[in-house]
Amino acid sequence: NNVNNKLKGELNMSTILSKIIAVSFVMVIIASGTYVFLTTNPNINIISGFPEYDISNFETYNDFNTYLQNNYESYNTNYYSPGLSFTSELRSGASDEGNQDIKATEDVDNYFSDTNIQELGVDEPDIIKTDGTYLYVISNLNLYIIYAYPTENAEIISSITFNESDRPNNLFINDDKLAVITQSYIYRIHNGLDEKSISEEIWQDTTTTHVFIYDLSDINKPTEIHDIEVEGYYSNARMIDDYVYIITTQYAYEPLLYKAKDSTYIPKIRVNNNEEKIGLKDIYYINSPDVAKTMTNILSFNIKEETIDVTAEVYILGNPSTIYVSTDNIFITSISNNYDYNTIYDLIIEYVLPYLPDEAKNELNNVNSLSIEDYQKITISEWIIQNYVEKMDEKQKHAIARQLIMHFEKTIIHKININNGEITYQSQGTVTGYVRNQFSISEYNNNLRIATTVNGWMMRPYLTSIESYNNVYVLDETLEIIGYIENIAVGEEIYSVRFLGEKCYLVTFKQIDPFFVIDLQDPQNPEILGELKIPGYSTYLHPYDQNNVIGIGQEGNNVKISLFNVEDVSNPQELSTYQIQQETEEYYWSYSSALYEHKAFLFDKSKNLLILPISTDYKELAYVFNITNNYISLKGIITHESENKDSEEEHEIWESDYWREDYGYSIKRSLFIEDVIYTISDSMIKMNDMETLNELNKISIT
Repeated sequence: NNVNNKLKGELNMSTILSKIIAVSFVMVIIASGTYVFLTTNPNINIISGFPEYDISNFETYNDFNTYLQNNYESYNTNYYSPGLSFTSELRSGASDEGNQDIKATEDVDNYFSDTNIQELGVDEPDIIKTDGTYLYVISNLNLYIIYAYPTENAEIISSITFNESDRPNNLFINDDKLAVITQSYIYRIHNGLDEKSISEEIWQDTTTTHVFIYDLSDINKPTEIHDIEVEGYYSNARMIDDYVYIITTQYAYEPLLYKAKDSTYIPKIRVNNNEEKIGLKDIYYINSPDVAKTMTNILSFNIKEETIDVTAEVYILGNPSTIYVSTDNIFITSISNNYDYNTIYDLIIEYVLPYLPDEAKNELNNVNSLSIEDYQKITISEWIIQNYVEKMDEKQKHAIARQLIMHFEKTIIHKININNGEITYQSQGTVTGYVRNQFSISEYNNNLRIATTVNGWMMRPYLTSIESYNNVYVLDETLEIIGYIENIAVGEEIYSVRFLGEKCYLVTFKQIDPFFVIDLQDPQNPEILGELKIPGYSTYLHPYDQNNVIGIGQEGNNVKISLFNVEDVSNPQELSTYQIQQETEEYYWSYSSALYEHKAFLFDKSKNLLILPISTDYKELAYVFNITNNYISLKGIITHESENKDSEEEHEIWESDYWREDYGYSIKRSLFIEDVIYTISDSMIKMNDMETLNELNKISIT
């Protein structure tokens, strides 16, 4: 036939490429716009195995640079910033009582709340911290230290102002040491380039992460004692005991680097303005076919050391998607991007070729032997296969689709051990599907539990009937899969997960909200114990106690709080709900930052207290709830808006002036010290009595 003749020696590339350019360049090599199949769940057996790739070091910095350059050249058509898609993650806590950090310090007897962490012993940074007497608050470019309790003496006692190019975004507090994490963006030209002879495209921004450490021995005059700088977008940080771990990501393929003459890039950190080269023994890369790689930098240091010693490791991995940190390990997940020709061709040979006639096999073999670019081989092979697959029956198409989904929609997990500041790569594993957020991952009794969704993204433009499904996997300490449940809630996607001890609570959503109870007591045989279907969905689950779970989500346009009882695991119940909605029939919506930021969620069981920041179509509020083991009720509302604020009619939701005016009133966090509630926005800190909600004091921070 015509195609075969061209491939046998008379191949006119311009003719063929002009035809196939209209065919979307996708890696789904069996895609055809005419199919409709996969209407039942895929029932994929993931235990068929995934390859494990070696982790290696470079012998010289020249080898390192050559690797980066080759990596860039193979990926230059998909150049983008890893920082824009990176989300930082942490373990879903194993405590049945929840992980809101409620404590009293050795020096202060006050009972107070702290950041809503997810694993006891692993502190998370936040924009606000308290030690029971003082508040440490980041607002815009300022850090405020506020004497907060007792409230009658509340005042700002000191502040630190940062530069516009070095914006603070998180902090840790550890006794008399304060660490502030900032992000800086510098628009620069790469060293080694002739500024007069280059075009505008050469200019780009450089992103660095700073950690400023302050001594608070004199709380009125914080003293900067250390400044640590590392390249890359800040992704997140953790503090375990006195050790802080900072994680950043950056390009592993920077085009400017390779246009500069005689330039050799060497990863560095700066400690107190002293530049330190990261040694070759601390730079690792994964020898996998993934071409979309970034450098993940991990730093550690003891926040209390007078002479600070910084440990730095660099890992060149796939594009990071989720990070989870336990007391012993950092787990970095990345979405697999195995789109190079060799991988595609191997999949063709393994899964598609057995279904093709000999004529098609010969054509594909001829393509593989051509001296053309890999992407050209892919597109030609795609074209050939489409022509033959269109003639297949639905059963054959279904079989091929199942295998391709398993190989293209997968998450790679890297396990890195941390121990008193030491950082050591341990192992890697792979599961089918994608992780939604940090609560989808949990380490328990040396096993890793992970919940994923397979949504068929690569086939959806062509296969409109394809259905998503969800999985829960258990991996051992070497990240080998030892147990799993697949095909949970076919047609739905995971919206929230919480692993608590030997149970997993899972919420999926499409039109209704199935709430699943999954038993993980036997890691090799996970089992769904019960299911509850209710309207709406929950995006965050938080343990009330061992028999009850709080859910926050949405139903329609409204924020919904639910209290689930799981004492009878086979028959979970929704005991109580509360929707934040308007009584009239006018257009109305409500939203809470706690839907997707767990640090905005404040809960204390002993005080029957739940506080959520709430935004409506014209108000910024904090809702204060009474919550018991069987009921949720509204106690009252706190606002930072002035009493003489203009009427609602003047605040139509489409008026941009309104949003600029009221942005500072948006309540970002809440906490308590003893029986005082503190709510924090960019404009003020307000103090209210916990029992009556009467205002006790307020401090302006604008």
